[in-house]
Amino acid sequence: MRILPVLAPATLTDAGTASTGETILFGVVALITVVCGLGLLTAKRAVSAAANMIGIMIGLAVLYVAGEAPFLGMTQIVVYTGAVMTLVLFVIMMVGIGGDEPVSTAGSSAGRWVIALLGVGLVAVLAAVVWRSAIPSASGLQGGDAAVPSALAGVLFGDHVVTMELTGVLLVIAAVGALTLTHRQRIRPRMTQRDQVDARMRAYAEEGAHPGQKPMPGVYAATNAATAPALSADGDALAESVPRVLRVRDQGLDLSEASPEAGAAQRAGTIASREDATVGRSGMPAMPGAPAPDVVQPVTAPSPQEDAPGEDRSETDPAPAERGNGHSSKEEQK
Repeated sequence: MRILPVLAPATLTDAGTASTGETILFGVVALITVVCGLGLLTAKRAVSAAANMIGIMIGLAVLYVAGEAPFLGMTQIVVYTGAVMTLVLFVIMMVGIGGDEPVSTAGSSAGRWVIALLGVGLVAVLAAVVWRSAIPSASGLQGGDAAVPSALAGVLFGDHVVTMELTGVLLVIAAVGALTLTHRQRIRPRMTQRDQVDARMRAYAEEGAHPGQKPMPGVYAATNAATAPALSADGDALAESVPRVLRVRDQGLDLSEASPEAGAAQRAGTIASREDATVGRSGMPAMPGAPAPDVVQPVTAPSPQEDAPGEDRSETDPAPAERGNGHSSKEEQK
């Protein structure tokens, strides 16, 4: 049974000879696999290296299916490409891509030359081993019955059970390592609510800083973006209203960007400071100052009885001042 009908002419014959279809398929897939391998070695970002590794595994799966080993091909796709590489990508996402982080270049030039020579020597040794190895001729599909799933399961979990267990432990170690690397140390100690209150009152006593709640970004500004500072009553931009992370990254807006009108008025000098201005009292009960103004704000429509013609309401209806400010009439009676 063939999994992929398009790969039917690319299989070995019973005599072990390769057909034209297999030769073309092997050349194309091998070229793509080698290119992905070079990309894996030269990639500067972990995500690019993982993508190239996925290309290598898919190429191997195609060759397995073409060689009449569909179980190995599907296992290569499901286990390695679908499970292992997915775990690798999860680890990369948890740790962070870090494409803009500087790469450490510590070490002397002599050490780099030693490492380069060791690499060249290793390549030469491997090439010599491959060159002097006796590669047997293809045996065809006469021994293909040994690649059935039951035989593979016996080999993997019978002869190589330690290798399989070590592979599982390695995957668990990779996940635990990702959790460890993503743990960030605090740049400042944890502060309780009591500590925050004490710090605010200490700053108020020493520096005169306002101990109240800071305004949110965008208050009285033309935009409510997190980078837009709030505006004070004098029209000044309050840099403390922007989150600290944005201030450190120098991503906060200035007054002209947060409120173009306030910025133009400040440059023109039309905004006067109101910190020392005198504010009138409201005149509410138990508060000095002028009486509160009479606010007439009808809520419901007048009833027909109140608007009946010929009815004198001067004796029953109190004066407007008495309706709006009851304590004024009491003071007059006293």
